[in-house]
Amino acid sequence: MRQPAFVFTDGPPVAILVNGPSSSGKSTLCRALQDHLIELADGDPQAAVARVAFDDLVALISQKLFPISYVQVQGADVSKLASHAPHDGRAGWEYVDESHAPGKHGGNPRLRIVFNPHVNRLLKGVHRSWGAHLRLGTHLIIDHFLQDAEWCDDVLSVLQESGARVFSVGVFCSLTELERRESFRGDGKVEGRPLGLARRSDELCHAHPLPYDITVHTDEESTAQSIARIVEALRSARMICTNRPGS
Repeated sequence: MRQPAFVFTDGPPVAILVNGPSSSGKSTLCRALQDHLIELADGDPQAAVARVAFDDLVALISQKLFPISYVQVQGADVSKLASHAPHDGRAGWEYVDESHAPGKHGGNPRLRIVFNPHVNRLLKGVHRSWGAHLRLGTHLIIDHFLQDAEWCDDVLSVLQESGARVFSVGVFCSLTELERRESFRGDGKVEGRPLGLARRSDELCHAHPLPYDITVHTDEESTAQSIARIVEALRSARMICTNRPGS
């Protein structure tokens, strides 16, 4: 009989909260971390970990509520959108130019995502769904983009109420590399987005009082190196055990 992998130590489920700006490589890191932890678990269903993401929100929003600027980057037809002009109040979200706002980078464009009430409710519902997963005993990797203090407070409240053990990862990247990566995302695919989000979100995402258990720099180390350091930090925090009993 195959022995269980015992990746996660005894206790409440673990929520690995990964936060960083747009184009910093969070999703690549989170997917690779999930795969690595699944490999450590060796198929043990009690040690499986799921990845959830801020970007999952898009799947809940009707494409008719997408903003014109976003659809234009996709190279798609804007004629069927509910919004007839940028910032007319009909789109689920908009990219607002904050080029004149204070921030460590300055310059322009610097874009911030602003949700309408419908999408704000959806985001809060998505956060609460993560809490439900944790209460059911599922370990989570949370791929987030904590642009606003309100989003950060809401997530932390949900995680606290779930009783999960929280391990936070801050993802950092140089502005030069963020903007280089961003310039390759306007390619007609779902990842495409207007330029300027990376610059502004890098000013905002790490501005909240969120103490990180570890930080990674995706422009200075490979994904494999980042994962190795995260796993070692999880082990040091006694949230995972990378050695099986008897090994």
